[in-house]
Amino acid sequence: MALLRLDQMSGEEARRQLRERRLAILPIGAIEAHGPHLPTGTDNLLALAIAERVAEKMDGVLLPLLPYGQVWSLQDFPGSLSVSTETLANFLVELGLSLQRQGAAFLAIINGHVGNGPALQMAARRLYQAKGPLTYVFTYPGLSEIAIQVCSSRPLPGGYFHADEIETSMVLHVAPEAVRMDRAVREDPQLPPDFLYRPVPWSEITRTGVLGDPTLATPEKGSALIAGIVERIVAVLRFALQSGG
Repeated sequence: MALLRLDQMSGEEARRQLRERRLAILPIGAIEAHGPHLPTGTDNLLALAIAERVAEKMDGVLLPLLPYGQVWSLQDFPGSLSVSTETLANFLVELGLSLQRQGAAFLAIINGHVGNGPALQMAARRLYQAKGPLTYVFTYPGLSEIAIQVCSSRPLPGGYFHADEIETSMVLHVAPEAVRMDRAVREDPQLPPDFLYRPVPWSEITRTGVLGDPTLATPEKGSALIAGIVERIVAVLRFALQSGG
């Protein structure tokens, strides 16, 4: 299926496609440090790549990438930019209601940054209460299960992975020119026993921003990870559209 990008359509075309397709797909990431070998826009690269593949398979309307997110954990690292949870949630609610006025019945948010999670869930609930588009939030669904099959590494407690074998492999697959493997370094994070139960700035657990061993990454592993994630998202969205939500 052809990829339908809303920002490349005329206004009338955009409204017609949203009414006919019913599904708008929003990639969202963040700007934050990702160690010495990955760019600050890593989460954006991954969110957009996954969203493009989902949009093609679902015949949905792809919205422009939202490149900023809530970056509390790494806010003190060079290059990290952050907006508040409240700001991000408010933005998404207003965007969702605007999409509904143009005819979208469903909004799929493809999230490339784990830290955005609370804001996205808040926005999805508020849109539900406002009878806006039914909003689905996807943050790398199935990643842990796929990683067990193709990677040596596993996400950390809480599902965290960052600039490690897993994330580096995905970027090697979708944007190999953005990766500097000659700069990749291993760093095993020192997690305190209460890591999952209190706010922990990542300056307490990592010096470089790397949580694991990116030197193990390959584009082939990344291809398998991305394909599995897309498959899971598409399965949920197909059910949603077929059942009417």
